[in-house]
Amino acid sequence: MATTEHTINDAIATLLRGTRRAWAHHGVVSSENTKMLKGTNGRPDIIIQEPNVSPVTIETEVLPAITVEPEARSRLGALVLTTGRPILASVAVRIPQRIRQVAGNDLSAALLDAKDFEYALFTGNSSATAQRWPSAGWLVGSVKDISLLSQSGAVPPALIEDAVNHLVAGVSEAAGILDQIATSNAGSLTKIATALCQEDGTQTRRMAATILSDAFVFHHSLAGTNELLKDVRSLDELRGAGELTKSKLLAEWRKILAVNYWPIFDISRRILEAVPTAQSKALVEKLADTADRLVENQLMRSHDLTGAVFQKLISDRKFLAAYYTTPASAALMAGLLLPQGDDLPTGSWNDGAHLTSLRIADFACGTGTLLSTVYQRLGQIHELHGGDSMAIHAEIMAKSLVGCDVLPAAAHLTASMLSGAHPTVVYTESNIMTVAYGRQDDGSIALGSLDLLDGQRRFGILAITAQKMEGKGAKAAETWADLPHKSFDLVVMNPPFTRATGHEANKVGVPNPMFAAFSSSDEEQRLMSQATRRLTEGTCHHGNAGEGSIFVALGDRKLKDAGRLGLILPLSMVTGDAWEGTRQLFRKNYSSMIILSVSGRDDGLMSFSADTGMGECMLIATKTPSEEKRAIFISFDDTPAFPMIGANAAEQITRNAVNGNIARLEDGPNGGTDIRFGDDLIGTMLDAPIPESGGWNIARIADMSLAQTAYQLTQRHRVWLPSTSENKVHGLPMTLVSKIGAIGPYHADVEGNTSKGGVRGPFKIRDVPSKTIPTYPCLWR
Repeated sequence: MATTEHTINDAIATLLRGTRRAWAHHGVVSSENTKMLKGTNGRPDIIIQEPNVSPVTIETEVLPAITVEPEARSRLGALVLTTGRPILASVAVRIPQRIRQVAGNDLSAALLDAKDFEYALFTGNSSATAQRWPSAGWLVGSVKDISLLSQSGAVPPALIEDAVNHLVAGVSEAAGILDQIATSNAGSLTKIATALCQEDGTQTRRMAATILSDAFVFHHSLAGTNELLKDVRSLDELRGAGELTKSKLLAEWRKILAVNYWPIFDISRRILEAVPTAQSKALVEKLADTADRLVENQLMRSHDLTGAVFQKLISDRKFLAAYYTTPASAALMAGLLLPQGDDLPTGSWNDGAHLTSLRIADFACGTGTLLSTVYQRLGQIHELHGGDSMAIHAEIMAKSLVGCDVLPAAAHLTASMLSGAHPTVVYTESNIMTVAYGRQDDGSIALGSLDLLDGQRRFGILAITAQKMEGKGAKAAETWADLPHKSFDLVVMNPPFTRATGHEANKVGVPNPMFAAFSSSDEEQRLMSQATRRLTEGTCHHGNAGEGSIFVALGDRKLKDAGRLGLILPLSMVTGDAWEGTRQLFRKNYSSMIILSVSGRDDGLMSFSADTGMGECMLIATKTPSEEKRAIFISFDDTPAFPMIGANAAEQITRNAVNGNIARLEDGPNGGTDIRFGDDLIGTMLDAPIPESGGWNIARIADMSLAQTAYQLTQRHRVWLPSTSENKVHGLPMTLVSKIGAIGPYHADVEGNTSKGGVRGPFKIRDVPSKTIPTYPCLWR
């Protein structure tokens, strides 16, 4: 007798409860329950009601599953009977026919082993306005993949974007209130700027407003949540008592600080204390209203929210080049660095002790998008394997995660985003550091994270301390002792790209833009440049490659053997002459390389960061030398737009690489292996050898059959075009121009002018008159 769908749904619900700690509690994941929705007798197959996020329904049907999609759509906008919360996300799952033939104790095992469930996510307020993910076709995967998609669906992309826009508006208005305060009390703004280690200005005021907003949101989520915080009054309680004032709010923040949360509330306290009491009312009310909206939208689990807003508000990125890694790009990198099926270097995924022994660093952490996304991924996979990420949060914060930035506000926001993974968990240590930069009080010169290239603590040359954002305060840290060479399992970075030489200086009008942050003087910039040359001697750094190549050298030094590296770098890394040393470093010391780029097929962005306006690449590699010098080249048509797309692409890349299913450059011109999000083609991948020297020219090729045709032409001297069978391939003798003739001067040196209109080439080139033969025939240009 065939197993019923009712029985299958109960078994799937049981498996889902084991994939996330919050879902293990009674009543969070339920199946086949009637009277769950208001105004209807409709019975969701499975409903997930996790606190603080939107409910998600899952509708299942055995193939051919004709009605599963309309059923999933019909759940959108319905209200849960017990809580009144609307369903904004629903998953449709098509179950393989063979599952019907499995019963009893074998059913759970068969469901857990299945990798061919077909599923899609629907988000929106109603069936009529539903957005489908993917837009056409189906995703394919396991129960664990469905779990991860359902977790994403609990915070729908449209809701995140709406909240980001609202928070941008609220923070901008709060910064405007600070502008008004500045006109009558400039001294208070000077105090705020001092607390942030910056000069007063629009950017600094927006940073201050963002940090305050972050504290208001955390206040909302912390008040009264556990025994230690039971006496902390919520914003609503303060408002109801007519005490939503600066002094009363600071009193509650001091209660919170007595427990924990120093990274969030200490800097916020100092900013708010600097605001004149008589002018604080409008600011406090604006930020409280903004936090209310976020809580109402159930977005407390969104790690990307504050970081996205913070970066949108930074107007001047020229000197620090602190461009924001998009959440989708961060999800892509995290998925490639931490595949859910691989064992950890230190043991299995479900063993918390092994997990906390990992060390993960971002030495240019910015607002923490990469670091927090990797941490989120770590916790998700731990729970997919039956672990409890909340139980190990304090130890992870104390031992595993390291983030460094020269900007105090950025380090604080990184610490707060990491804290936000489990905001009610008390921790007393962390390694999120504001590293010294520029001339110090003792006259020495500090270079931020770049000082970490010195592994021998040579204080006579460069002395540096860092402020560690700990749970109950900040303390000085000796970074050499805390961050020795070859001590990290994972290093992830989207480092600054600014160059110290060339056109960059002319563009921004400063002598040395790489060191011009924080209004460094010309003399400071000169001394910092000298210090950098000393530190980078013998590394892969090249002046024309810029600061990015120094961070490559830093990441390489800090990474353990067999550790994994994830970087976002300028696209010039794959072909530029100045990056040859970096490419040789990767070729010599790394394997399992994946190089990702964006073709910009439709004139779209070619970067993995927001607002850079330049081409970028992403590199994933393992620090293990290999005799076979190969890499997987990925070319996306456009930058992945949403985290679920980035994560799904990473899963496909990993699965195909493990199974050896990626097309090779040496194959005939049949194209690369597709990466699809449902029926939508989003990219292509190709396995190819790394040349002994020179550029990696396969990057950014939209159609991999072009690369395969070029390989046949240049390496095997034959013309093999797409759609042509190999038995019809023709040989084509080829040689270098230099072997059949002398290469003359550059054409502009024959005929041409300088950029200022002077003479460069002294001759005029004229067309050969008709019916004449040139005395010295040549190839022109």
